[in-house]
Amino acid sequence: MKILHIPTGGLFSDGIGTFIYSYLEYMNLNEIEVTILATNKPLLEDKIKFKALGVQVVEIERKKSSILAYMKNFLKLLKTEKYDIVHVHGSSALMSVELSIAKIMGVPVRIAHSHNTTCNHILLDRILRPFFNTLYTQSWACGVKAGEWLFKNKQFKVIHNARDVEKYRFNPNDRQIFREMYSLKENMLALGHVGRFNIQKNHLFLLNLMDELKSKNKNVKLFLVGEGEKLADIKNDVKERKLEDSIVFLNRYSDMQSFVSAMDIMLLPSLYEGLPLVAIEWQINGVQSFLSTTISDECVFTDSIQQLPIDNVNAWVKAIEDFSYINRIEKSIQNIDLTQKSNYDIRIEAKKLENMYIKLVEE
Repeated sequence: MKILHIPTGGLFSDGIGTFIYSYLEYMNLNEIEVTILATNKPLLEDKIKFKALGVQVVEIERKKSSILAYMKNFLKLLKTEKYDIVHVHGSSALMSVELSIAKIMGVPVRIAHSHNTTCNHILLDRILRPFFNTLYTQSWACGVKAGEWLFKNKQFKVIHNARDVEKYRFNPNDRQIFREMYSLKENMLALGHVGRFNIQKNHLFLLNLMDELKSKNKNVKLFLVGEGEKLADIKNDVKERKLEDSIVFLNRYSDMQSFVSAMDIMLLPSLYEGLPLVAIEWQINGVQSFLSTTISDECVFTDSIQQLPIDNVNAWVKAIEDFSYINRIEKSIQNIDLTQKSNYDIRIEAKKLENMYIKLVEE
């Protein structure tokens, strides 16, 4: 069985790229030949980690200025490789580009997988919707809201953004090592955020929050994990606001278990989300987390998450001021049980997905 995964926004180590990697990591790839089509120029380390799984990464850049060249090269790939399944990941009807060519080339299983609740090209998405709905054979989504956004009143299947419960379990030793490395005393409240530096993740809100906390002389430090097109702008803004001593940029940080274990509070003030992977990781870890009310509450299955409005920074300030320490070891154990009951354990969900692929090809 040959499967081609296409993250239409490009192959990165966050979001969709992480979703794909997480599932492949726990599938039996001896029976499945998997290829990733990177529509960007991915980082070498991202290609290496997929190669370690036995997964090939093919690069065909998908630029607006050269979309015809992209389509031609994509068609050539499908003609050569004869895939059984083309699994397209995105958030809009712009997935029609890949799905239409896959249909023309006779790929029997064509999956449209929605990962968000809106998109950046609303008008083009609206124009393409009728055409898009004729192209896929399977409609999947990371959550109900993401499915309703892309497929409206049509049926779709939810594929949970599952995570490894052991990997994200709270670890007190990791917490101590990280906090010593960054000279965090016990009375220093560590705030964390994980997300690509783009408009969606709403980093400016975090800076406004830190301005308020600094004006109140709160003993807090914010750690930002991620890269992206807005990183330089945010760094400049931090300097202008004189927040350099209060905010740490960790850029691309690979040891997320240690990072989340070290934090006291995680923050996600996104303008919109499908179903954020990080919210699953944070709940497994048992860390207190504040998410914007614009994020679907589908991702909430424990009491470790509190949702707050992003039009009121003072609500977030008060929530941080009201923070109290808990037994994170016990909370993490409780939350792992709830994670498994809520179908977010990757070891279980990956096997389900593997069986679904097999069944689709056999049909």
